[in-house]
Amino acid sequence: MKEIFQINNFDIIRLIAALQVAINHTAFDIGVRDSITFLPLRFFPGVPIFFFVSGFLISKSYETNACLKEYAKNRILRIYPALIVCTFVALMSVYLTGYLSDKSISMNEFLFWVVGQISIVQFYNPAFMREFGAGVLNRSLWTITVELQFYIMVPIIYWAFNLAKQKRNLWNLPCLIIFLMAFHIFYFSLMDTHSDKFIFKLFGVTFIPWIYMFLVGVFFQKNFSAFHRFLSEKVLYALPVYLGITYFSVRYLGWETGNGIHPVLYLLLATSVFSFAYSFPTLSKNSLRGNDISYGVYIYHVPIINIFLYYGYVSHVSYFILAMIGTILMAALSWFFVEKRFMKFKKHPLNPLNLGSLNLKT
Repeated sequence: MKEIFQINNFDIIRLIAALQVAINHTAFDIGVRDSITFLPLRFFPGVPIFFFVSGFLISKSYETNACLKEYAKNRILRIYPALIVCTFVALMSVYLTGYLSDKSISMNEFLFWVVGQISIVQFYNPAFMREFGAGVLNRSLWTITVELQFYIMVPIIYWAFNLAKQKRNLWNLPCLIIFLMAFHIFYFSLMDTHSDKFIFKLFGVTFIPWIYMFLVGVFFQKNFSAFHRFLSEKVLYALPVYLGITYFSVRYLGWETGNGIHPVLYLLLATSVFSFAYSFPTLSKNSLRGNDISYGVYIYHVPIINIFLYYGYVSHVSYFILAMIGTILMAALSWFFVEKRFMKFKKHPLNPLNLGSLNLKT
């Protein structure tokens, strides 16, 4: 069962999720949304998929080696090297355009902003950046802030609910998920009337409206054997069910997809994602060969969009295609020259770059 756990398609799933976000943002900002069919993309929102996969894999990582020092080190090595490089690449791209030359920026303000981008307050956006590109250096990075909070919450939740000693969680974890789900519903119910208020925006970059998605991934991981037994090799059944129910719910019930996906649809989406992960499970290994450019796609697409917007390269499909090619190229460079090298320092048996063989020894 331990080997079965590791043979999966999560690398492909992460890449699909990252591309969904990148394609949506690029097409919307460059102004070719009407030229491309986006209906299928609506049904596979990248951020909720990321949160589910993260909950599934990070909880297993923590259970396999609960040493807080190594847990923190592994999370830092996965997130920060590529993030820091991407941030300075984005800063350099802004500098080279000459945009900052006529801005009155104090050194303290500039340093606070840069430190925020490479620490835990990536959502902070100073006024002097609001006329460049989409108006923010990298608007996708708010999820990094949320993800880092998830990492902090994992040991706390495991301790508070004694999850490490429970093989299966039939009551306490689902109850916590339902309780926290209410905050997600509450947040999006107020979106139309309170989205411009500072406190509301701040609440949106805390873990609170999002963590139920992460915990659904934890629940699937804690009950892996049962879910695997019923859902492995069943994606050709699970996916049409999800698509059919989602289409009906969106069209006739007015339910949301995207980041504000209705909780019922999110649970069905999570089921489909898990089923895909363990259907044709060698697909990811055979196609990607252990290479994972999903993080690079996610963090680089907005800086590239900003350059296109700054120079007015908009309203044509060719610009969309060039921006996506640029994103994938930068993501590949990030993986091979930054992420892959730093991940080799991770002391964790789930790290594919350290495995050599499928082995889950602690």
